[in-house]
Amino acid sequence: MKKTQKDYNPFPFSDSNKRYHTMDYFMRSKFGKKACKIPIDGGFTCPNRDGSKGYGGCIFCSASGSGDFTGKGTDIRSQIECGAEMMQKKWPDALFIPYFQSFTNTYAPLPVLKELYTQALEHPLSSGLCIATRPDCLTAETADYLRSLSEKHFVMVELGLQTSSD
Repeated sequence: MKKTQKDYNPFPFSDSNKRYHTMDYFMRSKFGKKACKIPIDGGFTCPNRDGSKGYGGCIFCSASGSGDFTGKGTDIRSQIECGAEMMQKKWPDALFIPYFQSFTNTYAPLPVLKELYTQALEHPLSSGLCIATRPDCLTAETADYLRSLSEKHFVMVELGLQTSSD
């Protein structure tokens, strides 16, 4: 049988003929199906907003800390359910990964982080955890905790680079 263009994919880390390894491809490879990140607002702030390093935030952050699509003002459980309901309209069979996106999501004492992350991981719709943060706000203690979580759960940490110059 002759191969068609649809059968031929010159890019080994893509199932959508992209030249790069997409997050969608990674998630499908990891979970065997579509997995969507649900933006969560954990009530965090940022050192560029609270005065410890600056005021007003970074130039690339919106007023909500790039968390424009989170369920603000509601608890973690409600945000996951609201986000999943919206995503299920487009991808009815998808898995869901709570995504702490707004501001700096390791910028709190470890007991606070543990409480919020546990709420997200224990939700029945949760297939893991994604956390957006900055390298200067990721303590060794928090990194050790995230490593221990990753032994039982899927955990992804997104490190933003605010600057490459001190």
